[in-house]
Amino acid sequence: MLRTRVVCALAALTVSTSAPLVMARSANAQAVSPSLAGVELLQVLGDSVVGAPETARTLSPFSTLARWETGEWRYRITSGARRGETEVESLAPMGATERGETWKRTIGQDSTLHLREISGSLVLPSQITHTHRALVYFDPPLSYLLAGMQPGESRTFDGRIDVYSQSNPAVKWYTGRIRATTVYTGTYRITTPAGVFHTALIKSEYTIDIFAVVSVKDTLYSFYAAGVGKVAEAEHRRIAAMGLFNSDTRIGKVLVSYTLVSPPARIESP
Repeated sequence: MLRTRVVCALAALTVSTSAPLVMARSANAQAVSPSLAGVELLQVLGDSVVGAPETARTLSPFSTLARWETGEWRYRITSGARRGETEVESLAPMGATERGETWKRTIGQDSTLHLREISGSLVLPSQITHTHRALVYFDPPLSYLLAGMQPGESRTFDGRIDVYSQSNPAVKWYTGRIRATTVYTGTYRITTPAGVFHTALIKSEYTIDIFAVVSVKDTLYSFYAAGVGKVAEAEHRRIAAMGLFNSDTRIGKVLVSYTLVSPPARIESP
């Protein structure tokens, strides 16, 4: 029973696809290169995807860079067990919840993120992992899309995670701790099947501890292009559970296409 629940918890805490991002604004700062380990991880995206670093810029609110509009983004998985498959991420508004969430971002068939805007940034109060029927709450809400960072600047979030049964939210499975560190790493030219883009690179590191026996370390490099959104992402996830299991996974994905859905036209009364 413990093994089953721990696996569910780890799957529920898929914060990788909610990697923080921010938007480039003014010029004159130098790019900050990834570490040697980061360069190795970026290789999962494939040859000739990541170009040379460019001049980095100050970061401002998320809306333009994230292309925060109703639509869907299609990605090709470039490494890992699902290599060659297509994953769809969609974005849509939702009615305000008790936690003030007004947007939902769906990641393939695995998870749905519920988001709230605060002072030009987005936070993640909760998410659902459909595969394991788990509902996860972050307290305080996890930083999702950040604003106002300088090249090389990092921000750290510490909080609690509570995991509940999605079918019966009154049933809590367990509580854990999470630390999330976001670094604005610079700007790069990225080549994907959807085109060539000038992007801001955001490094996100997550450390999750459950019961002091399960540890998750997740590192992501996410590239965002103005007016498009996320165009590429490389992830390294390590899971260690004493006496239960260990895993070490690297996954990459690149943008294939994106489609925005226009709101229905208003028909004025005569």
